[in-house]
Amino acid sequence: MPKTAVAEAASAARERILAAAERRFATFGYRRTGIAEIAREAGVSAGTIYRYFESKEDVFRAVVRELHEAWLARARRALAGPGTAVERLGRLAQASVAFNRENSLINSVFRRDEEIVFAPLVDELHEQLVTQNVAMMADVIRDGIREGTLRDVDPQCAAFILFVGGDALNQVHNQRYYPYETVLPLYADITMQGLLPR
Repeated sequence: MPKTAVAEAASAARERILAAAERRFATFGYRRTGIAEIAREAGVSAGTIYRYFESKEDVFRAVVRELHEAWLARARRALAGPGTAVERLGRLAQASVAFNRENSLINSVFRRDEEIVFAPLVDELHEQLVTQNVAMMADVIRDGIREGTLRDVDPQCAAFILFVGGDALNQVHNQRYYPYETVLPLYADITMQGLLPR
Protein backbone atom coordinates (compact mmCIF):
# COMPACT_ATOMS: atom_id res chain seq x y z
CA MET A 1 0.00 0.00 0.00
CA PRO A 2 1.44 3.45 -0.91
CA LYS A 3 2.57 5.62 1.99
CA THR A 4 -0.15 8.22 1.33
CA ALA A 5 -2.86 5.54 1.45
CA VAL A 6 -1.44 4.21 4.73
CA ALA A 7 -1.36 7.72 6.20
CA GLU A 8 -4.94 8.38 5.07
CA ALA A 9 -6.15 5.09 6.57
CA ALA A 10 -4.39 5.88 9.85
CA SER A 11 -5.91 9.36 9.94
CA ALA A 12 -9.39 7.96 9.22
CA ALA A 13 -9.02 5.36 11.99
CA ARG A 14 -7.91 8.02 14.47
CA GLU A 15 -10.87 10.24 13.55
CA ARG A 16 -13.30 7.30 13.96
CA ILE A 17 -11.83 6.62 17.39
CA LEU A 18 -12.19 10.26 18.46
CA ALA A 19 -15.76 10.50 17.15
CA ALA A 20 -16.71 7.29 18.98
CA ALA A 21 -15.00 8.46 22.16
CA GLU A 22 -16.81 11.79 22.05
CA ARG A 23 -20.18 10.02 21.76
CA ARG A 24 -19.35 7.62 24.60
CA PHE A 25 -18.01 10.32 26.95
CA ALA A 26 -21.02 12.56 26.24
CA THR A 27 -23.54 9.75 26.77
CA PHE A 28 -22.02 7.70 29.58
CA GLY A 29 -19.46 10.01 31.19
CA TYR A 30 -15.74 9.51 31.61
CA ARG A 31 -15.81 6.89 34.36
CA ARG A 32 -18.33 4.61 32.64
CA THR A 33 -16.51 4.69 29.32
CA GLY A 34 -13.66 2.27 28.73
CA ILE A 35 -11.27 1.65 25.88
CA ALA A 36 -13.21 -1.51 24.97
CA GLU A 37 -16.46 0.45 24.56
CA ILE A 38 -14.74 3.13 22.49
CA ALA A 39 -13.17 0.44 20.28
CA ARG A 40 -16.51 -1.31 19.78
CA GLU A 41 -18.23 1.97 18.89
CA ALA A 42 -15.43 2.90 16.47
CA GLY A 43 -15.36 -0.54 14.86
CA VAL A 44 -11.71 -1.14 15.71
CA SER A 45 -9.79 -3.30 18.17
CA ALA A 46 -8.57 -1.98 21.52
CA GLY A 47 -5.04 -2.54 20.22
CA THR A 48 -5.74 -0.13 17.37
CA ILE A 49 -6.65 2.58 19.88
CA TYR A 50 -3.35 2.04 21.68
CA ARG A 51 -1.49 2.65 18.41
CA TYR A 52 -2.71 6.25 18.52
CA PHE A 53 -3.29 6.95 22.21
CA GLU A 54 -1.48 5.93 25.39
CA SER A 55 -4.58 5.71 27.60
CA LYS A 56 -8.23 6.62 28.01
CA GLU A 57 -7.08 9.93 29.49
CA ASP A 58 -5.05 10.58 26.34
CA VAL A 59 -8.14 9.88 24.19
CA PHE A 60 -10.19 12.26 26.33
CA ARG A 61 -7.58 14.99 26.02
CA ALA A 62 -7.55 14.65 22.23
CA VAL A 63 -11.36 14.81 22.06
CA VAL A 64 -11.49 17.98 24.17
CA ARG A 65 -8.70 19.62 22.15
CA GLU A 66 -10.53 18.86 18.89
CA LEU A 67 -13.75 20.38 20.24
CA HIS A 68 -11.80 23.44 21.35
CA GLU A 69 -10.28 23.88 17.88
CA ALA A 70 -13.65 23.29 16.19
CA TRP A 71 -15.26 26.04 18.29
CA LEU A 72 -12.48 28.53 17.55
CA ALA A 73 -12.81 27.85 13.82
CA ARG A 74 -16.56 28.41 13.98
CA ALA A 75 -16.17 31.57 16.05
CA ARG A 76 -13.66 32.98 13.55
CA ARG A 77 -16.06 32.29 10.67
CA ALA A 78 -18.94 33.98 12.51
CA LEU A 79 -16.89 37.10 13.23
CA ALA A 80 -15.14 37.31 9.86
CA GLY A 81 -18.24 37.73 7.70
CA PRO A 82 -19.66 41.03 6.45
CA GLY A 83 -21.81 43.36 8.52
CA THR A 84 -21.52 45.79 11.38
CA ALA A 85 -19.79 44.88 14.62
CA VAL A 86 -23.21 44.40 16.24
CA GLU A 87 -24.27 41.98 13.49
CA ARG A 88 -21.00 40.06 13.69
CA LEU A 89 -21.22 39.69 17.48
CA GLY A 90 -24.84 38.56 17.06
CA ARG A 91 -23.66 35.85 14.68
CA LEU A 92 -21.13 34.76 17.29
CA ALA A 93 -23.92 34.33 19.86
CA GLN A 94 -25.93 32.27 17.35
CA ALA A 95 -22.86 30.16 16.55
CA SER A 96 -22.34 29.51 20.27
CA VAL A 97 -25.93 28.29 20.69
CA ALA A 98 -25.60 25.98 17.68
CA PHE A 99 -22.21 24.64 18.76
CA ASN A 100 -23.42 23.86 22.28
CA ARG A 101 -26.50 22.13 20.91
CA GLU A 102 -24.37 19.99 18.57
CA ASN A 103 -21.65 19.12 21.09
CA SER A 104 -23.03 17.87 24.38
CA LEU A 105 -19.58 16.85 25.66
CA ILE A 106 -18.33 20.44 25.63
CA ASN A 107 -21.10 21.33 28.09
CA SER A 108 -19.94 18.59 30.46
CA VAL A 109 -16.33 19.67 30.21
CA PHE A 110 -16.78 23.38 30.76
CA ARG A 111 -19.63 23.04 33.24
CA ARG A 112 -17.18 21.14 35.46
CA ASP A 113 -19.21 17.95 35.77
CA GLU A 114 -17.89 15.92 38.68
CA GLU A 115 -17.08 13.09 36.28
CA ILE A 116 -14.54 15.23 34.46
CA VAL A 117 -11.43 14.52 36.47
CA PHE A 118 -8.78 16.32 34.45
CA ALA A 119 -9.09 19.81 35.92
CA PRO A 120 -5.60 20.93 34.81
CA LEU A 121 -6.36 20.09 31.16
CA VAL A 122 -9.82 21.64 31.33
CA ASP A 123 -8.50 24.75 33.07
CA GLU A 124 -5.70 25.13 30.52
CA LEU A 125 -8.09 24.83 27.57
CA HIS A 126 -10.65 27.09 29.22
CA GLU A 127 -7.99 29.75 29.74
CA GLN A 128 -7.02 29.49 26.07
CA LEU A 129 -10.69 29.66 25.09
CA VAL A 130 -11.24 32.84 27.11
CA THR A 131 -8.04 34.49 25.85
CA GLN A 132 -8.62 33.66 22.19
CA ASN A 133 -12.34 34.53 22.19
CA VAL A 134 -11.80 37.80 24.04
CA ALA A 135 -9.07 38.80 21.57
CA MET A 136 -11.33 38.07 18.57
CA MET A 137 -14.28 39.91 20.10
CA ALA A 138 -12.12 42.89 21.09
CA ASP A 139 -11.04 43.27 17.45
CA VAL A 140 -14.70 43.40 16.38
CA ILE A 141 -15.52 45.92 19.11
CA ARG A 142 -12.62 48.10 17.89
CA ASP A 143 -14.13 47.90 14.40
CA GLY A 144 -17.49 48.96 15.83
CA ILE A 145 -15.95 51.94 17.61
CA ARG A 146 -14.23 53.00 14.37
CA GLU A 147 -17.41 52.61 12.31
CA GLY A 148 -19.48 54.45 14.92
CA THR A 149 -21.86 51.55 15.68
CA LEU A 150 -20.41 51.04 19.17
CA ARG A 151 -19.51 53.63 21.76
CA ASP A 152 -15.94 54.34 22.79
CA VAL A 153 -15.16 51.79 25.50
CA ASP A 154 -12.13 49.69 26.39
CA PRO A 155 -12.51 46.96 23.71
CA GLN A 156 -10.60 44.31 25.66
CA CYS A 157 -12.60 44.86 28.85
CA ALA A 158 -15.94 44.97 26.98
CA ALA A 159 -15.07 41.75 25.14
CA PHE A 160 -14.11 40.10 28.43
CA ILE A 161 -17.46 41.06 29.99
CA LEU A 162 -19.42 39.79 26.98
CA PHE A 163 -17.56 36.50 26.72
CA VAL A 164 -17.21 35.64 30.40
CA GLY A 165 -20.86 36.46 31.08
CA GLY A 166 -21.98 34.18 28.26
CA ASP A 167 -19.53 31.51 29.40
CA ALA A 168 -20.87 31.70 32.96
CA LEU A 169 -24.41 31.34 31.66
CA ASN A 170 -23.33 28.21 29.81
CA GLN A 171 -21.75 26.73 32.94
CA VAL A 172 -24.67 27.31 35.31
CA HIS A 173 -27.60 27.25 32.91
CA ASN A 174 -30.36 24.76 33.65
CA GLN A 175 -32.61 23.81 30.73
CA ARG A 176 -35.56 23.32 33.11
CA TYR A 177 -35.97 27.08 33.46
CA TYR A 178 -35.29 28.54 30.02
CA PRO A 179 -33.91 26.97 26.84
CA TYR A 180 -30.27 27.88 26.23
CA GLU A 181 -31.35 28.94 22.74
CA THR A 182 -33.43 31.68 24.40
CA VAL A 183 -31.09 32.64 27.23
CA LEU A 184 -27.84 33.31 25.36
CA PRO A 185 -29.24 35.51 22.55
CA LEU A 186 -31.21 37.53 25.10
CA TYR A 187 -28.07 37.94 27.23
CA ALA A 188 -26.18 39.09 24.13
CA ASP A 189 -28.94 41.54 23.21
CA ILE A 190 -29.13 43.02 26.72
CA THR A 191 -25.38 43.42 27.07
CA MET A 192 -24.96 44.78 23.55
CA GLN A 193 -27.39 47.58 24.39
CA GLY A 194 -24.76 48.93 26.77
CA LEU A 195 -22.25 49.15 23.91
CA LEU A 196 -24.48 51.12 21.54
CA PRO A 197 -23.80 54.84 21.13
CA ARG A 198 -25.73 57.01 23.59
